[in-house]
Amino acid sequence: MPNIEDVTNRIKAEFRQPYSKDRKPLIELLPLHQPLTMYIDPSNICNFKCSFCFQSNTNAKKEMYLTQMSLETFTTILKQLAEFDNPIKMIHLHGFGEPLLNPHFPLFVKLAKESKVSERIATTSNASLLTRDLSRAIIESGLDQIHFSIYGLNDESYKIFSKKSLRFSQIVENIKYFYEHKTLYAKEYGHNCHVHIKMNKDYFSSQDQVRFLELFGNYADSIYLDGVANIWPGIDVSDSLRLNLSLEEKESTTVSHQYGHSFKHGALCPIVFYQLLVHSNGDISPCCADFQAKMTLGNVANTTLKEIWQQALLQNTRSTINNAPSTKNTHVNTGGGSKSKLALLRASHIKGQKNSLPVCAVCSYPDQAATTSLQEHIHKLKSLYLFPLESPKQSLHASNDLQTTQSCSRNTDNNHADSTNKGIS
Repeated sequence: MPNIEDVTNRIKAEFRQPYSKDRKPLIELLPLHQPLTMYIDPSNICNFKCSFCFQSNTNAKKEMYLTQMSLETFTTILKQLAEFDNPIKMIHLHGFGEPLLNPHFPLFVKLAKESKVSERIATTSNASLLTRDLSRAIIESGLDQIHFSIYGLNDESYKIFSKKSLRFSQIVENIKYFYEHKTLYAKEYGHNCHVHIKMNKDYFSSQDQVRFLELFGNYADSIYLDGVANIWPGIDVSDSLRLNLSLEEKESTTVSHQYGHSFKHGALCPIVFYQLLVHSNGDISPCCADFQAKMTLGNVANTTLKEIWQQALLQNTRSTINNAPSTKNTHVNTGGGSKSKLALLRASHIKGQKNSLPVCAVCSYPDQAATTSLQEHIHKLKSLYLFPLESPKQSLHASNDLQTTQSCSRNTDNNHADSTNKGIS
């Protein structure tokens, strides 16, 4: 039987993660004066109920506001992103559900591309809704990158995993058509959407992993076998969910939530230093672990992304970080004079206090984020974020004049913006 290396040597797709190969280390770019990436959730509703996901947990979803993002909210986000000095690196049109459920999805991509607020636009999909018409609309809209997640290799495993009856052959056909169509019309559309396909290796046998690569390896630009990561509070990533594994493979494959000893589970999170997420209802969170919006920083209807980001920079001083972040009053007014939730969140990670935060305490992502790890740079982070970035008098003045600062043109801080444009993706 062929092994993974044998197969990866003969397929078209590169066997790798989808991120940029030449990105600079995150620590070299901090502090950032604008986000590098934004997650914008078109829909937190999903047509799958995957066992490892909160979508299968009725109790968890009771605390969520399930909706699809309106066109008005999306255009508001684009206008706010235009306030930053330069385009950000990446917009991910994906969050907590299936983005293709939103009927405006192709239009969202088109508007985002036309706005030029981001260098690249990406999304993640389960490919089940990808009709030929929708595929053509998405490709024509200018999408730069799409990640397809595979949850089985036959009808039965998909039903076990996603709690949905479907034909696996249709998933294969949907992806195959998208890949072939985007390749065929790349010159006509003026761009070539990067197709990345992934499957979770922790739930499938070595034999199935090889079959996955053989099946999809010629219908992708890159392909990868991901590991499991527990990021959602109250969601049990259980060993019992793994399919078709031998006893030996089950014992050797680690699932973070059940076998926490394999992780340090104390690493600080890099995400809070370079990313924001906007929920489908406009709420703003620091990352995708906050699916119930318990750590919201505001809403795009009443505060701006630039306000949130810049106030955090202004308030990362001794006077603010010595106050522990509140877990009760999570909806923070980001107007002048108030404490920045994002600044306090960053400080709690740097000071080794992330386990005091209900969302961060159970998330294993920082322990696995080797490509953006900041743990070994603790001393530098303390000097950047736990000490005043300006003198106390200057900080106070800047805080009082926050509204004035935020009305500046997009070209007032080109030195910092240039450095972010070379950053991680």
